This record gives sequence, structure tokens and C-alpha cells, in this order.
Amino acid sequence: MENLDSRLLRNQEEEREAAQELKSQRSGVSNETEDTSGSGSLRERAMQARQALNIKEQAKKKIEEKVTAPAKMATGRALQWAWMTLIPSFGLSLIYINMHVFLRWVFPDAFCKLGEEWIPKTVAPESSKNIGGTAFGIVEIMGLLFIDLLLLFIILGVLGIFLLMCDIIQNPLSYIGEALGIAWNAVTGFFTGK
Repeated sequence: MENLDSRLLRNQEEEREAAQELKSQRSGVSNETEDTSGSGSLRERAMQARQALNIKEQAKKKIEEKVTAPAKMATGRALQWAWMTLIPSFGLSLIYINMHVFLRWVFPDAFCKLGEEWIPKTVAPESSKNIGGTAFGIVEIMGLLFIDLLLLFIILGVLGIFLLMCDIIQNPLSYIGEALGIAWNAVTGFFTGK
């Protein structure tokens, strides 16, 4: 307890000295001895705070280099693979492409934008986004929307045919009667000229 109390007292004394020093600097009344001894501690504190910020920034950069960049590169390659195997996989790789787009919204640092997976990594990141990234991205977004809409219409068509077949199985006589009626009208209309 004495260590904690003595630390608190020292911190309070240092804060008082720093406050007095600031007041004296603002008022313009300061001795050279006070400037060298007192402002040195403030300068040291400021330098330590800057170094702490630099350490945090360096840690963020290292994390980005070691974790985020390889993850983004791997997901970009997976997206590239999904586009290349869209036809051979009979459209099953479309599942990953749509998951990639969704996960890009959730984890923007780990998943690349559509179109960025085709840009070589040797190109500078600033120029790649301006030159071809947006063009590839627009083409991929339009292609993905077209394929998704086409798939939606196919699913709705198959579902409609399935429901029609189920209805025919449950009530076959009504459809046979309708088909015979249509055929009879066609035959009689042909012979009567209507």
C-alpha cells in the first residue's frame, strides 16, 4: 500500500509541477533552470507518448502485413478460382462468389472487392485501383447480377413446373377434360372456319 500511495503522491506532485510550469510559460515568467529541468520532463513525456503512438501504428502495420494482406490475397485467389470454374462446376461456384460479396461487407479487410482479384500484385495499389480495378469491378458486378437473376428465374420456373405437376397428379381429370376441350375447339374451328 505504501508503494501505491507514494506513487500517487509523486504523480500528483509531477502534475502540480507541470501545471506551474505551464502557467509560468504562459505568463512569460520563467527561469532558464526551470525551463531545462521542468520542460525536459514534459518533453520526455511527449516523446514517450509519441513513441507509444508509433508503436501502435507499427503494430497495426505488422498485423496488416502478416495477417490481413495474405488473407486478402488468399480470398482473392479463391474468388478468381470461383469465376474460372463457374461453367465447369455447373454454377455451384456462384455460391462462393455470392458469399464473398456478402463477407466483403462484413470483413472489408479480409476480402477484396470484385475486380481486384485480376489485378497483378506487382502493380502499385494506388494505380491499380484507378486504372483497372473499377472497370473489372463494374463488369463483375453486372455479370454477377445477371447470373443471379437468371438463376432466380430458372429456380422459379422449375418450382412452377413442379407445382403444376403436383396439381396434375392430384386432379388429372380436370386437365384431361381441358385438354380435350381445347383440342375439340381447335378441330371444329378448323372445319367451320372460325
